[in-house]
Amino acid sequence: MELAGLSLTGGFTYIAPPPENTAAWFGAGYSNLSPAGQRSTVDRITFATDTATASVRGPLSSSVQLLAAASNFTDGWFGGGRSPDTSTVNRITYATDTATASVRGPLSVARQGLAAAGNTTYGWFGGGYGPVRSTVDRITYATDTATASVRGPLSSANRYLAAAGNQTDGWFGGGAGPLSTVNRITYATDTATASVRGPLSLARAFLAAAGGVQ
Repeated sequence: MELAGLSLTGGFTYIAPPPENTAAWFGAGYSNLSPAGQRSTVDRITFATDTATASVRGPLSSSVQLLAAASNFTDGWFGGGRSPDTSTVNRITYATDTATASVRGPLSVARQGLAAAGNTTYGWFGGGYGPVRSTVDRITYATDTATASVRGPLSSANRYLAAAGNQTDGWFGGGAGPLSTVNRITYATDTATASVRGPLSLARAFLAAAGGVQ
C-alpha cells in the first residue's frame, strides 16, 4: 500500500517523485471544425511515444480559448480565457485524466490572453485582456479551491504574451503592441512588481514559451 509517498509493506520505503514529466496535456482552444469554434478537448502527448497521434482525455469543464496553464508532476491547472471572458480554473489530475477536469477556486478577475508559469507548489497567471491588465494571480496547488491571491503586478499592462519558469522564477515575455518586453517574477518575493529584464530579439504577440525540466 502507498500512502503520502511511503510504501507500507513490512517497512517504510520512501517513494521519490518522478525525476521528470513523462507526458503533456493540451487543453481547449479554437477549431473551425467545431460549430461553436471553442473547444473543451484535452489531448495527451506521451513523450516516450510522441510519433503517435495524441490521445483524447477527459475534457475541461467548458469550452474556452485564449487561456493559460501551469502544472506540477501530478496535476495541471488551466485558467482564464474567452468563453466569454472567464476567471474559471480547471484542474486535470494526471492519474485520472479520462474524467472531466474539476473546477477549482477562480482567478481574482476574469480575463483572456494571459500567460502562466509555475513550480511544484504554485502557479502564477499574469497579464491578460478584459480590459488589458498587469494583474498577477498565484494559485497555491495544495489549497486550490480558494480564489487565487493577487501578487505584485507585471511592470505594465499586457495581453497575448507567453511565460516560462523554473523552481525560483517565471519570465513573461512579448505581448500585444507588439512588445519585446520580458518581465521576471521572483517567486520568493512575488509581492513586488515584476522586474524588466533583457528584451526578446523581436517585438511580437501571440507567441508561446517553454522551459527546462523543473
